[in-house]
Amino acid sequence: MRATQFGARCQAGVCSLLVLSLGGITAPPASAQLPGAPVLQNAWATPGVVAAINFGSGSDGEVYALAGSWAPTSGRFQLSGGAGSRRFSGVGSRSVFGLRLAVPFGGGAASNFGFAAFVGGGGGAGGKSNAADSLASTSQLPVGAAIGWRRALGASHGLSLYASPSYVFFTGGSKAGGLVRTSVAADLGITASLGLTAGIEFGQTRVRSVGGPSGTLFGVGIAYALGRR
Repeated sequence: MRATQFGARCQAGVCSLLVLSLGGITAPPASAQLPGAPVLQNAWATPGVVAAINFGSGSDGEVYALAGSWAPTSGRFQLSGGAGSRRFSGVGSRSVFGLRLAVPFGGGAASNFGFAAFVGGGGGAGGKSNAADSLASTSQLPVGAAIGWRRALGASHGLSLYASPSYVFFTGGSKAGGLVRTSVAADLGITASLGLTAGIEFGQTRVRSVGGPSGTLFGVGIAYALGRR
């Protein structure tokens, strides 16, 4: 199997895209770390620019965001960023933003298995512990690894499954601390440029008043790789 460049993935904490091309398989990542959205990180980088629309949901509310990623032709690393709105149940909506750097290692351009390391950061308004409190600023810094598997589906489609465990440091309210969280997700290549991602994040939790997830987070996204593929 000859190595080809085929894959793209993006997530505002949520989204990614897998694209396949004739003759080979390679995959992709691009991610942004948004509070309230799951940390979905694939094991490959997609050269070029990818844009995405993302949605995340959990017990505390929902996140709607736009995201983008860029990686050099070599695919040695990928930078992602995103911004959007987070709606808190019973509180209202506030702005959130995120950035992430992912570095693939191991595997190879034609390998079905891949690995990557990543670090991110994001912030925005947090929750409140009672009616007298104001919305506190909250931020999160995930550091983790990703392992992924991919398979071509015909000449121009593909599927990738991956897991991304991480340690996430949170600040918010009057308390800072870290949690161990894990995400599992799937990327589906719909066309050579368009892809769909869905995934969940689960693990340790924090109470809403000090920021951080209080349960399982769900995310979906659709991404488009710019330029000819």
